[in-house]
Amino acid sequence: MKKRTLVSAILGSTLFSGQGQAIEFDGFLTAGLAVHDQDNATYLDGITKDISFDNDSKFGLQITSDISGDMKAVAQLLAAGSDDNYAMDVEWAYLDYALSDNFSLRGGKVKQPVFLISDYFEVGYAYPWIRPPQEVYRNNPINTIVGMEALYQINFSNMSITLQPYLGSNSEAVPGTGGAVTFNAENFVGMAFMANTRSFTFQMSYMQTDVETVSQTVPTAVADGNANLASIGLSWDINNFVGYTEYVTRDITDGAVNSMEMLFPDQDAYYLTLGYRMGKYLPHITVASSESAPSTNPGANPGVNQDSITLGLRYELNDSAALKMEYQQIDPITGESGLFAGAVTDNKANMLSVAIDVIF
Repeated sequence: MKKRTLVSAILGSTLFSGQGQAIEFDGFLTAGLAVHDQDNATYLDGITKDISFDNDSKFGLQITSDISGDMKAVAQLLAAGSDDNYAMDVEWAYLDYALSDNFSLRGGKVKQPVFLISDYFEVGYAYPWIRPPQEVYRNNPINTIVGMEALYQINFSNMSITLQPYLGSNSEAVPGTGGAVTFNAENFVGMAFMANTRSFTFQMSYMQTDVETVSQTVPTAVADGNANLASIGLSWDINNFVGYTEYVTRDITDGAVNSMEMLFPDQDAYYLTLGYRMGKYLPHITVASSESAPSTNPGANPGVNQDSITLGLRYELNDSAALKMEYQQIDPITGESGLFAGAVTDNKANMLSVAIDVIF
């Protein structure tokens, strides 16, 4: 299975068509369970010692409508088990206007091209893991912006080069606060560079934004500052050898109100995934690590400090469905909990996950 964007990965069906117009529906679904061996800790959005079906289960629908020969509207609806019992959200919604064969503009709610799989992060079928390595992918609390982006693409022989600048703003609930604190980002400016062939994808990205956190119970700024995030990644699929690797660094500068590092410290993280395809089977191993800068402020968020090793197996059930199984050992740095909420016994946790990913 070669990685693909959502539009090319999902076989869409045109349900309505008229003169110069077509509406296409593409969908994806993940049904998963996860459990770990910690009595008094919760991982991510709700994985506990009891078998949970909420964290990884989701349903998505992408709607694409041709407005004219050079313009289309695109929206993605997402219902996740970890989000208020499958409350439906508009993940993105934008107009795409092609000025030429190589250059287009998008306006509305668009996805940030921060990581290798940002465009299809929710489509589990498009990558080998049950969940992308969280040490890296939890570093950006906002994955979409309300604004605009440009796409410029040129081809050299068998290579495609894409430049993707963007700007905008957005807000999201701060993870771990139960929605009591909102993370607001203004003056978002970013750029992504991607080189792509049939065998590999290389991406670099950089973005910066003015940020503040706001309490929903007392509507005043809790902290403000400036955030910068840079990432570099490479994936390949050559002679049945499959690999992914990414590195991300996040830098927070304090503003005039309070220290932003109380919630978002500086952070560095990476992962490396190696796999080998054997017919319908793809066994793989992932090593990942995340480390935050030490804080001098008492009570500051220590950030995510943990290492993990994941052994996984993907099995192609058919052309549109895959069964995945993973065993993960997570080692938070001594005295901290990493991505766990609660105490981790002996600073080591073991987790088992199973999922079925489908596109339709």
